[in-house]
Amino acid sequence: MKKDAATKYPNSANLFQFCRRVLDHKFGGIRVIDQDVGQILGFDPADCSHWKKGKKNIRSIQAMKSIAKHLGVDERLVVDVASGEMTEGEAYFEFTGYGDFSPDPKFLENAKKDYYRRNANSWTKDKELEFKKQFETNEFEINRVVRSIHETLAFQEAPLYLPEVAATFTDITIKAAESEAELEGKAIRMSESDGKMGIEYPMDEKMRPYVRYGIAKAMGKHFLGKEGVLSSLDVNEHSNYMNEVQTNMFAAKLLTPAYLIRKELANLDAGKDIVAQLADVFWMSKTFMNGRLKEILEKNSEI
Repeated sequence: MKKDAATKYPNSANLFQFCRRVLDHKFGGIRVIDQDVGQILGFDPADCSHWKKGKKNIRSIQAMKSIAKHLGVDERLVVDVASGEMTEGEAYFEFTGYGDFSPDPKFLENAKKDYYRRNANSWTKDKELEFKKQFETNEFEINRVVRSIHETLAFQEAPLYLPEVAATFTDITIKAAESEAELEGKAIRMSESDGKMGIEYPMDEKMRPYVRYGIAKAMGKHFLGKEGVLSSLDVNEHSNYMNEVQTNMFAAKLLTPAYLIRKELANLDAGKDIVAQLADVFWMSKTFMNGRLKEILEKNSEI
Protein backbone atom coordinates (compact mmCIF):
# COMPACT_ATOMS: atom_id res chain seq x y z
CA MET A 1 0.00 0.00 0.00
CA LYS A 2 1.33 3.38 -0.98
CA LYS A 3 1.81 5.71 1.96
CA ASP A 4 0.55 9.27 1.69
CA ALA A 5 3.45 11.68 1.41
CA ALA A 6 3.80 14.11 4.28
CA THR A 7 2.40 17.53 3.53
CA LYS A 8 5.34 19.61 2.36
CA TYR A 9 3.88 22.99 3.32
CA PRO A 10 1.24 22.37 6.04
CA ASN A 11 0.85 26.08 6.74
CA SER A 12 -0.16 26.70 3.13
CA ALA A 13 -2.71 23.88 3.38
CA ASN A 14 -4.10 25.52 6.53
CA LEU A 15 -4.26 28.85 4.71
CA PHE A 16 -6.29 27.23 1.93
CA GLN A 17 -8.80 25.87 4.47
CA PHE A 18 -9.00 29.25 6.20
CA CYS A 19 -9.78 30.96 2.88
CA ARG A 20 -12.45 28.37 2.18
CA ARG A 21 -14.13 28.87 5.56
CA VAL A 22 -14.18 32.64 5.13
CA LEU A 23 -15.70 32.30 1.65
CA ASP A 24 -18.28 29.86 3.05
CA HIS A 25 -19.16 32.47 5.65
CA LYS A 26 -19.39 35.30 3.13
CA PHE A 27 -21.40 33.32 0.57
CA GLY A 28 -23.97 32.44 3.22
CA GLY A 29 -24.60 28.78 2.46
CA ILE A 30 -23.77 28.78 -1.25
CA ARG A 31 -21.43 25.85 -1.93
CA VAL A 32 -17.79 26.91 -2.21
CA ILE A 33 -15.60 24.73 -4.44
CA ASP A 34 -11.82 24.46 -4.45
CA GLN A 35 -11.50 26.59 -7.56
CA ASP A 36 -13.32 29.47 -5.82
CA VAL A 37 -10.41 29.54 -3.39
CA GLY A 38 -7.83 29.17 -6.15
CA GLN A 39 -9.31 32.12 -8.02
CA ILE A 40 -8.23 34.40 -5.18
CA LEU A 41 -4.68 34.10 -6.53
CA GLY A 42 -5.65 33.38 -10.14
CA PHE A 43 -4.59 29.73 -9.92
CA ASP A 44 -5.50 27.11 -12.52
CA PRO A 45 -6.99 23.81 -11.22
CA ALA A 46 -3.57 22.13 -10.94
CA ASP A 47 -2.01 24.94 -8.87
CA CYS A 48 -5.19 25.13 -6.81
CA SER A 49 -4.92 21.42 -6.00
CA HIS A 50 -1.24 21.80 -5.06
CA TRP A 51 -2.11 24.68 -2.72
CA LYS A 52 -4.89 22.69 -1.06
CA LYS A 53 -2.62 19.67 -0.52
CA GLY A 54 0.24 21.77 0.82
CA LYS A 55 2.48 21.11 -2.17
CA LYS A 56 2.70 24.80 -3.05
CA ASN A 57 4.17 27.33 -0.65
CA ILE A 58 2.08 30.51 -0.39
CA ARG A 59 4.22 33.07 1.43
CA SER A 60 4.88 36.07 -0.84
CA ILE A 61 3.91 39.53 0.39
CA GLN A 62 1.82 40.08 -2.74
CA ALA A 63 -0.08 36.83 -2.15
CA MET A 64 -0.80 37.84 1.46
CA LYS A 65 -2.11 41.22 0.34
CA SER A 66 -4.25 39.70 -2.43
CA ILE A 67 -5.82 37.14 -0.08
CA ALA A 68 -6.53 39.73 2.62
CA LYS A 69 -8.09 42.13 0.12
CA HIS A 70 -10.21 39.46 -1.56
CA LEU A 71 -11.49 38.06 1.74
CA GLY A 72 -11.85 41.45 3.43
CA VAL A 73 -9.80 40.39 6.46
CA ASP A 74 -6.87 41.88 8.36
CA GLU A 75 -3.65 41.11 6.49
CA ARG A 76 -1.98 40.21 9.80
CA LEU A 77 -4.44 37.33 10.14
CA VAL A 78 -3.48 35.90 6.76
CA VAL A 79 0.22 36.23 7.56
CA ASP A 80 -0.22 34.48 10.92
CA VAL A 81 -1.86 31.45 9.26
CA ALA A 82 0.72 31.35 6.45
CA SER A 83 3.59 31.49 8.96
CA GLY A 84 2.12 28.85 11.28
CA GLU A 85 1.55 31.20 14.20
CA MET A 86 -2.17 30.41 14.08
CA THR A 87 -4.26 27.40 13.08
CA GLU A 88 -6.98 27.95 10.51
CA GLY A 89 -9.58 27.31 13.23
CA GLU A 90 -8.17 29.98 15.51
CA ALA A 91 -7.85 32.39 12.59
CA TYR A 92 -11.48 31.80 11.66
CA PHE A 93 -12.49 32.63 15.21
CA GLU A 94 -10.45 35.82 15.00
CA PHE A 95 -12.35 36.65 11.82
CA THR A 96 -15.82 36.01 13.25
CA GLY A 97 -15.50 35.87 17.02
CA TYR A 98 -15.28 39.30 18.60
CA GLY A 99 -18.46 41.06 17.51
CA ASP A 100 -19.35 44.66 18.29
CA PHE A 101 -17.88 46.78 21.09
CA SER A 102 -20.52 49.48 20.60
CA PRO A 103 -24.06 49.21 19.18
CA ASP A 104 -24.18 49.00 15.38
CA PRO A 105 -26.11 52.08 14.06
CA LYS A 106 -27.87 49.90 11.46
CA PHE A 107 -28.99 47.47 14.14
CA LEU A 108 -30.29 50.35 16.27
CA GLU A 109 -32.18 51.83 13.32
CA ASN A 110 -33.87 48.53 12.49
CA ALA A 111 -34.65 47.93 16.16
CA LYS A 112 -36.23 51.37 16.45
CA LYS A 113 -38.42 50.76 13.40
CA ASP A 114 -39.53 47.43 14.82
CA TYR A 115 -40.20 48.98 18.24
CA TYR A 116 -42.22 51.78 16.65
CA ARG A 117 -44.31 49.33 14.62
CA ARG A 118 -45.19 47.41 17.76
CA ASN A 119 -46.11 50.61 19.63
CA ALA A 120 -47.44 52.76 16.78
CA ASN A 121 -50.83 53.34 18.40
CA SER A 122 -49.41 54.26 21.80
CA TRP A 123 -46.19 56.15 20.97
CA THR A 124 -45.21 58.69 23.63
CA LYS A 125 -42.05 60.38 24.89
CA ASP A 126 -41.97 57.78 27.64
CA LYS A 127 -41.89 55.06 24.99
CA GLU A 128 -39.01 56.88 23.32
CA LEU A 129 -37.09 56.95 26.61
CA GLU A 130 -37.90 53.30 27.23
CA PHE A 131 -36.44 52.40 23.84
CA LYS A 132 -33.25 54.39 24.45
CA LYS A 133 -32.80 52.76 27.84
CA GLN A 134 -32.95 49.29 26.27
CA PHE A 135 -29.98 50.14 24.08
CA GLU A 136 -27.71 51.91 26.56
CA THR A 137 -24.36 50.22 27.03
CA ASN A 138 -23.96 51.50 30.61
CA GLU A 139 -20.25 51.94 29.91
CA PHE A 140 -19.76 53.97 33.09
CA GLU A 141 -21.05 51.03 35.14
CA ILE A 142 -18.94 48.53 33.18
CA ASN A 143 -15.90 50.70 33.92
CA ARG A 144 -16.83 50.68 37.60
CA VAL A 145 -17.05 46.88 37.73
CA VAL A 146 -13.78 46.38 35.84
CA ARG A 147 -11.97 48.98 37.95
CA SER A 148 -13.14 47.23 41.12
CA ILE A 149 -11.78 43.89 39.87
CA HIS A 150 -8.44 45.44 38.92
CA GLU A 151 -8.14 47.14 42.30
CA THR A 152 -8.99 43.93 44.16
CA LEU A 153 -6.28 42.11 42.19
CA ALA A 154 -3.83 45.02 42.52
CA PHE A 155 -3.48 44.69 38.75
CA GLN A 156 -0.92 47.22 37.54
CA GLU A 157 1.13 45.36 34.95
CA ALA A 158 0.01 43.35 31.90
CA PRO A 159 -0.85 40.63 31.18
CA LEU A 160 -3.82 39.83 33.39
CA TYR A 161 -3.54 36.29 34.75
CA LEU A 162 -7.05 34.83 34.51
CA PRO A 163 -6.55 31.99 37.05
CA GLU A 164 -5.77 34.73 39.58
CA VAL A 165 -9.22 36.23 38.95
CA ALA A 166 -10.83 32.85 39.66
CA ALA A 167 -8.66 32.35 42.74
CA THR A 168 -9.70 35.75 44.13
CA PHE A 169 -13.39 35.66 43.21
CA THR A 170 -14.48 32.23 44.40
CA ASP A 171 -17.88 32.36 42.67
CA ILE A 172 -15.99 31.70 39.40
CA THR A 173 -14.05 28.57 38.49
CA ILE A 174 -12.07 27.92 35.31
CA LYS A 175 -10.64 24.58 34.23
CA ALA A 176 -9.39 22.80 31.13
CA ALA A 177 -11.86 20.41 29.51
CA GLU A 178 -10.67 16.82 29.41
CA SER A 179 -11.48 16.57 25.69
CA GLU A 180 -12.27 18.94 22.83
CA ALA A 181 -15.57 17.07 22.31
CA GLU A 182 -16.82 18.35 25.67
CA LEU A 183 -16.72 21.92 24.35
CA GLU A 184 -19.04 21.08 21.42
CA GLY A 185 -16.91 23.06 18.99
CA LYS A 186 -16.89 26.23 21.11
CA ALA A 187 -13.90 28.22 22.32
CA ILE A 188 -15.18 27.93 25.89
CA ARG A 189 -18.18 26.45 27.68
CA MET A 190 -19.84 28.04 30.69
CA SER A 191 -22.43 26.89 33.20
CA GLU A 192 -24.20 28.80 35.97
CA SER A 193 -25.76 27.47 39.15
CA ASP A 194 -26.59 29.01 42.54
CA GLY A 195 -24.88 32.30 41.69
CA LYS A 196 -21.66 30.62 40.62
CA MET A 197 -20.14 30.25 37.15
CA GLY A 198 -17.98 27.44 35.82
CA ILE A 199 -15.89 28.04 32.70
CA GLU A 200 -14.19 25.29 30.68
CA TYR A 201 -11.63 25.85 27.93
CA PRO A 202 -9.55 23.64 25.59
CA MET A 203 -6.70 21.81 27.27
CA ASP A 204 -3.68 23.54 25.78
CA GLU A 205 -0.18 23.99 27.13
CA LYS A 206 -0.34 27.65 26.13
CA MET A 207 -3.74 29.31 26.45
CA ARG A 208 -4.41 30.99 23.11
CA PRO A 209 -5.56 34.64 22.92
CA TYR A 210 -9.04 33.79 21.64
CA VAL A 211 -9.52 31.43 24.58
CA ARG A 212 -8.42 34.14 27.02
CA TYR A 213 -10.94 36.47 25.44
CA GLY A 214 -13.71 33.87 25.64
CA ILE A 215 -13.04 33.29 29.34
CA ALA A 216 -13.01 37.03 30.06
CA LYS A 217 -16.29 37.46 28.17
CA ALA A 218 -17.90 34.67 30.21
CA MET A 219 -16.67 36.41 33.35
CA GLY A 220 -18.36 39.55 32.05
CA LYS A 221 -21.70 37.79 31.87
CA HIS A 222 -21.28 36.74 35.50
CA PHE A 223 -19.95 40.00 36.98
CA LEU A 224 -22.22 42.35 34.99
CA GLY A 225 -25.25 40.17 35.70
CA LYS A 226 -24.45 40.07 39.41
CA GLU A 227 -24.05 43.86 39.51
CA GLY A 228 -27.28 44.47 37.54
CA VAL A 229 -25.43 46.17 34.68
CA LEU A 230 -26.63 44.01 31.77
CA SER A 231 -29.23 45.82 29.68
CA SER A 232 -31.81 43.07 30.03
CA LEU A 233 -32.16 39.48 31.14
CA ASP A 234 -34.97 38.92 28.62
CA VAL A 235 -34.26 36.38 25.89
CA ASN A 236 -34.86 38.11 22.58
CA GLU A 237 -32.82 39.36 19.64
CA HIS A 238 -32.40 42.92 20.94
CA SER A 239 -31.47 42.11 24.54
CA ASN A 240 -29.17 39.27 23.43
CA TYR A 241 -27.37 41.67 21.10
CA MET A 242 -26.92 44.37 23.75
CA ASN A 243 -25.69 41.83 26.30
CA GLU A 244 -23.13 40.67 23.70
CA VAL A 245 -21.93 44.25 23.22
CA GLN A 246 -21.66 44.79 26.98
CA THR A 247 -19.75 41.56 27.66
CA ASN A 248 -17.43 42.38 24.73
CA MET A 249 -16.74 45.76 26.32
CA PHE A 250 -16.10 44.10 29.68
CA ALA A 251 -13.65 41.56 28.23
CA ALA A 252 -11.71 44.21 26.32
CA LYS A 253 -11.46 46.50 29.33
CA LEU A 254 -10.60 43.67 31.74
CA LEU A 255 -7.77 42.28 29.60
CA THR A 256 -6.54 45.45 27.90
CA PRO A 257 -7.46 48.53 29.97
CA ALA A 258 -6.87 51.81 28.16
CA TYR A 259 -4.70 53.26 30.92
CA LEU A 260 -2.27 50.34 30.71
CA ILE A 261 -2.16 50.47 26.92
CA ARG A 262 -1.19 54.16 27.11
CA LYS A 263 1.48 53.29 29.67
CA GLU A 264 2.91 50.53 27.46
CA LEU A 265 2.88 52.73 24.34
CA ALA A 266 5.45 54.97 26.00
CA ASN A 267 7.82 52.01 26.43
CA LEU A 268 7.56 50.39 22.98
CA ASP A 269 10.12 50.40 20.19
CA ALA A 270 8.76 52.89 17.63
CA GLY A 271 10.80 51.20 14.92
CA LYS A 272 8.85 47.94 15.23
CA ASP A 273 5.21 46.94 14.74
CA ILE A 274 3.37 48.67 17.61
CA VAL A 275 0.31 46.40 17.42
CA ALA A 276 2.44 43.24 17.50
CA GLN A 277 4.35 44.52 20.53
CA LEU A 278 1.14 45.34 22.40
CA ALA A 279 -0.30 41.93 21.51
CA ASP A 280 2.77 40.27 23.06
CA VAL A 281 2.55 42.36 26.22
CA PHE A 282 -1.16 41.71 26.82
CA TRP A 283 -1.22 38.10 25.52
CA MET A 284 -3.84 38.99 22.92
CA SER A 285 -4.02 38.55 19.16
CA LYS A 286 -2.77 41.20 16.76
CA THR A 287 -6.22 41.31 15.14
CA PHE A 288 -7.91 42.11 18.44
CA MET A 289 -5.19 44.51 19.53
CA ASN A 290 -5.38 46.46 16.27
CA GLY A 291 -9.09 47.14 16.77
CA ARG A 292 -8.70 47.86 20.47
CA LEU A 293 -5.93 50.41 19.90
CA LYS A 294 -8.00 52.24 17.27
CA GLU A 295 -10.98 52.34 19.63
CA ILE A 296 -8.94 53.76 22.51
CA LEU A 297 -7.32 56.45 20.37
CA GLU A 298 -10.64 57.47 18.78
CA LYS A 299 -12.75 57.46 21.96
CA ASN A 300 -10.11 58.50 24.49
CA SER A 301 -11.46 55.72 26.71
CA GLU A 302 -10.90 55.81 30.47
CA ILE A 303 -10.58 52.03 30.82
